[in-house]
Amino acid sequence: MPLFTDEEREQIRTELVTSAKGDSRIAGAAHTGSAASGLMDRWSDIDLALCLAPEANLNEVLTDWTDRLYQKYQGAAHHDLRYGNTLFRVFLLKSTLQVDLAFWLHDEFAAMGPNFKLILGAAKDSGAVPGPAAQDLI
Repeated sequence: MPLFTDEEREQIRTELVTSAKGDSRIAGAAHTGSAASGLMDRWSDIDLALCLAPEANLNEVLTDWTDRLYQKYQGAAHHDLRYGNTLFRVFLLKSTLQVDLAFWLHDEFAAMGPNFKLILGAAKDSGAVPGPAAQDLI
């Protein structure tokens, strides 16, 4: 299978944003990474931060979004990383495109750095971003 194209990446990004807007369990969303800063290049991935609605069940949302990435976009593998209560699910698609979805609790949804462009809902004022806990670095 050939590598992903810019057009394919942007089509997938648009479809994922549309899915977030249509999912009542998602209260907010933001582009992060190179798409938020306007510095995308040929090798850029998709980075989306998704804020769960207060009543949303994280496991149900994860299951549905994971199924979507595997079934519709030919996911090859994924890996989970945690930063506090935020779960980052990193997908590698068969086209070699990487899709990073961050699932945030409603009360914690905020920018972790300058590359955060809100596209749905509201985010808290992040103030000073705390450093990672030691166990997250090891």
